Amino acid sequence: GRTPLQMYSDWFDALAEEFADDLGSVIVEIQVGMGPAGELRYPAYQLSKWQFCGVGAFQAYDKHARASLHRAAVDAGHEYWDQPPRDAGDYNSRPNETQFFLNSYRSDHGQFFLKWYSDALLAHGRAVLSLAKSAFGKSGVHMAGKVAGIHWWYKTSHHAAELTAGYYNANGNDGYGDIAKMFADAAGAGIDFTCMEMADSEQPEDCASGPEPLVNQVASAASASGIQLGGENALQRYD
Repeated sequence: GRTPLQMYSDWFDALAEEFADDLGSVIVEIQVGMGPAGELRYPAYQLSKWQFCGVGAFQAYDKHARASLHRAAVDAGHEYWDQPPRDAGDYNSRPNETQFFLNSYRSDHGQFFLKWYSDALLAHGRAVLSLAKSAFGKSGVHMAGKVAGIHWWYKTSHHAAELTAGYYNANGNDGYGDIAKMFADAAGAGIDFTCMEMADSEQPEDCASGPEPLVNQVASAASASGIQLGGENALQRYD
């Protein structure tokens, strides 16, 4: 059998061969899908289980994730930290209903878990974009990756919904700076960002949404890493 990364690589190579004459001219950009809805993120808010504006759920419970977390905990000298949070609620919890997003995310254990969780997502993105660069890098085509506009709970210290999706944008970390740097280093890829059409005033007050400052943070991150920023609407609009 093939690993998922080998399947990515084979598909990239096949696309590059089939459209060799068009890449860099007719086809000027390739957006590389790296997760749900093509976005670099964990499936933390699956629509079959989640309703806006739940915090979502950490995706760290299968045998592979648990083994990786165990190795990281042992390497850090804290073997007993090899368990995902048990106090983070469920898909539709509000932050104030969970101990993790009230306090535990700030603890040493919480910070260790959040860094491991986001580092695993960044490593996945780096691996996929590196394969894309290997396949398309000499063609002149520009590459981009999609990043989710998770604006609910942005105006809080915990940034709960971003955390469950793998964006470590709390505890003094610039989650989007980390992503932008990885995009730049792996493939010189730009960011395609969502929720560009949204205004803070149009969002429910009880969800602490902040699409406007979120877009500004992502734009600053892209600029600091010297990569392009593209955008799209998250929802249809007719105004």
